[in-house]
Amino acid sequence: MTVMLSNGVFADSSLMVFTESSPPYHYVENGKVIGEVTDKVRNIIARAGYTAEFKVFPWARAVLNTQRHNRALIFSIARTPERENQYQWIAPVTQFELGILALSARNDISISNWRDLTAYSVATQRGDIAEKWLKELGFKEGQNLIACADIVCSWEELKRGTVDFIIEDPRLVADTAELVGLKVTDVTMHQLIPELSVTAHLAASSTMPPAIVARLRRAANEIGYRP
Repeated sequence: MTVMLSNGVFADSSLMVFTESSPPYHYVENGKVIGEVTDKVRNIIARAGYTAEFKVFPWARAVLNTQRHNRALIFSIARTPERENQYQWIAPVTQFELGILALSARNDISISNWRDLTAYSVATQRGDIAEKWLKELGFKEGQNLIACADIVCSWEELKRGTVDFIIEDPRLVADTAELVGLKVTDVTMHQLIPELSVTAHLAASSTMPPAIVARLRRAANEIGYRP
């Protein structure tokens, strides 16, 4: 039985929370995980009466760590059909609008339909929904696709000219460009990808105890973060 302490926190209350670096939504500054979406997740956990340790990893590692722990959460994760039964979904926490991003100097890139993209090369994050979409288009790792550990790696490949484009959210461009020494004017968003417009969630491992999941969902609903 879980017991509530006088301060409103539950005994045996610690949770693990995994995410990737994606400023300004979630990233590390001065050793602490912060960001706009991180604040939402902290609010949900605190309202539910739990404490949490936040960890930032490359996306594929964050996913693996979540699957290994029965008291683990992950964000911001797209709720896709393939993932539906792999997690217990707590609440939506943000929206991603992804598009084709290239260096502004590359005025030779022309896209009339998505199949045209395979004439170019791309870097994306391993395990990300963009990687799956690109592979469905016909991109092949080792040929015209580089699977990176994180978004900064993808940006660095773009900056070096190793690839022709990456896939990014326009709202994240300014913050991420700065991390690799680029300015907003150095890159151009060519076209948004409707198939990659997704609502991203806070989700729990499939083995998290139902009582914890229920408290987190109720807390999210009370705050206003509804499925």
